Amino acid sequence: MDFTTDQSLALEEAYREYYEANGIPDSRGGVGLAASAGDSPAASGPDRLGSALGLSTTHISPRGNKATDKWAVEVSVGGTLLSVKGRKALGKAPGGGIRGEVSGFSRGSRRRLMRKIASIDRERQRDIPIFGTLTYPSVWPDDPSRWKRDLDTWGKRLMRRYPKAYVIWKLEPQQRGAPHFHLVIFGVPWMDKDWLSQSWYDVVASGDEKHLRAGTRIENIRSWRGVMSYASKYTAKVIDELPPGWESVGRMWGIIGRKNMPITIVRFAVTRQVAHHVRDFLWSVIGGPPPGWIQFDDDGLTAIVDWHRIIAELRRALALDEAAPVAA
Repeated sequence: MDFTTDQSLALEEAYREYYEANGIPDSRGGVGLAASAGDSPAASGPDRLGSALGLSTTHISPRGNKATDKWAVEVSVGGTLLSVKGRKALGKAPGGGIRGEVSGFSRGSRRRLMRKIASIDRERQRDIPIFGTLTYPSVWPDDPSRWKRDLDTWGKRLMRRYPKAYVIWKLEPQQRGAPHFHLVIFGVPWMDKDWLSQSWYDVVASGDEKHLRAGTRIENIRSWRGVMSYASKYTAKVIDELPPGWESVGRMWGIIGRKNMPITIVRFAVTRQVAHHVRDFLWSVIGGPPPGWIQFDDDGLTAIVDWHRIIAELRRALALDEAAPVAA
């Protein structure tokens, strides 16, 4: 069925009103925090985390950057990313230095993309995202900078139509060598397929009616579990080697509408006992360290964990810390 622009916008608004009227069902990613003033999505990250952990904000304030704070925990509030950080010995520079020339979509890039999605606050992000693809016609430009300009132009059209939207995009080559964008579209409860097809067709100035009919694809996902599964399989697929003509492609993933992303990372200092307890928990989630792994006292670790489990495990860790004997 074809919809006019007014009909499409009216349908999108009806979807949004339905979700608001019926709360946030579990299948659409509600995180189920205990009811209190600090649990409101409008509350600050430290307030919400402190409320969920049963702590005051003085205990959960963003800390862990001082020279005296050797261990820290980082939590994506309302998301599924949990990290424990250990401060290395003085003289060791953090990080891996300047990234080299892009020659594919590495495992490090995949990890950063998946962690970005996992950091999104599902309490504030009320709608499950939509997955989409943008494909070029049988003849396409061979300049990678043109591909990025086309995506940028399309992204501006999207933001004019959906001002609260944001998109995580991933560029990859098709078997024929043509560029192909995978999109995870947030803040849009329903999208008119005809609008998506026409907008991309106009941006690339295709002129190919077959491309108008088949140059885009859209898919609705039913749960956050499905979102992470789909993103892992398609959006975050590792590409070890790029085809000829892709040597100057640059970044292969990015974000449109970044200012709309509901991400709050809270970092706070913890004791050695809490840090090691959280790290052991994260290893259990991942499946244990690889063979031959040497664990140092201040090694950190990050994993994607269900929000309920994050809160339960942090409560358990902090309770163990409180029960520990105080040194004389």
